Parts: sequence; C-alpha cells; structure tokens
Amino acid sequence: MVNPKHQTVERIWYASYGSNLSFQRFMCYITGGRPTGSEKTNSGCRDKTPPLDNKPISLNLRLYFAGFSTSWQGAPAFIGTDKVSVTLGRMYLITDEQFNDVVLQENDKEVDGTRFVPPFQQLTQESEFELPGKRLYGHVLRVGKESNWPVITFTTSRKDMPIGSPSMAYIKIIISGIKETYPAMTNTQICEYLMRTEGIHNRIPTEHIIHWVEETV
Repeated sequence: MVNPKHQTVERIWYASYGSNLSFQRFMCYITGGRPTGSEKTNSGCRDKTPPLDNKPISLNLRLYFAGFSTSWQGAPAFIGTDKVSVTLGRMYLITDEQFNDVVLQENDKEVDGTRFVPPFQQLTQESEFELPGKRLYGHVLRVGKESNWPVITFTTSRKDMPIGSPSMAYIKIIISGIKETYPAMTNTQICEYLMRTEGIHNRIPTEHIIHWVEETV
C-alpha cells in the first residue's frame, strides 16, 4: 500500500489577472481573511498551504471590467477571448484541491468539499470548460503548461454584463499586484496599461489613475 505522504500531489498554475495579482489579496483565498478595500471576508481553502511558487505570465486575452461587485463597490475584472490583447498576469502553483476551492470562493459558493471544477485529468486535456449555471467566474480556460503542470485561468460565463468602472480600492489592489509582479515597470507604463482597458478608458480621469499609481506601494 502506497503511503499517502509519498503520493504525487496534482498541481495547477492558477493564472490571475485582477486583484489576485496581489499576493496578500490572493492569500485571503488560501488562508481566509478580508483583503484591504473589500467588504467581503473569504473563508479560505481546506488546505491553507501557501503556493509553492509564483511568477509573471502574459495572457493573450483582453482585460475588461464589467458588472458590479458588492465586495468592491465597482466592476470586477474579466478577460475576453474575442480579440487578442496583452493582459498582465501572475500565476500561483497550488494544488488541484486548492484551485477548486478558489473557484468556489470566486463564485460565492461555500468551501465544503464539493468538487466544482472538472476532474484534474480533464483540466489537463481540454482547453476550456463551462461550470454549471451562468457563473460570475464560470468559464475555465487552460492557457498553457509550465513545469509539467497546466496553467489555468477563469473568466465570466455571463454575456449580459455591461462594461463598468472599477472602484478606487479595486484598482489600487491591481496596481499593488502589478508592482509586486513586474517591478521593472514604471508608473507611467502602469498608467498606460490601465488606461487602455474597457471600464477605465474614457470613464475614469487619467489624473485619478496617475495619482492612485503614484501613491500605491
């Protein structure tokens, strides 16, 4: 009989692109807690072990903001597959179980041991999946492979959400995550990146973005 401690743990590179660019914010999904600027407390994963690794990733998908999040009092971030763009991402090497629990929390579901995402083998073999119901984050995408583990992200299944503006708190979390993940980027480059996105472009004054970038560490 194989000792469970010696069994290979199935892992996933979860590729984030919104508030989860911030390590501190992402850890609220792992260990539980309320991120700065949010009105929602996360329960955390069953396994609260920190990611084994994290690194930058560029996603050839369009970043935009839509709908309204009561947690952040503004539009949350999504990625669209309708046209190629460059979205700054950060991927975390977590277990398959943790990935399942993160997706549960992103969709406001209780972490109760329920298997919400497809089985691991399916995640490694198919390029995209739709979770049951029109979930806020129900469109799962496999976008690559790194160190023999699949790189997976997710976006919305809903097509009915209008473009909306993110809150200052939400944008600042994203800015903080960009500065952590891409330390060589200048404040000007971060501003230019954010000002191109739907939900910010022509909706939030450029001077506001400049100020928020400059004052965010």
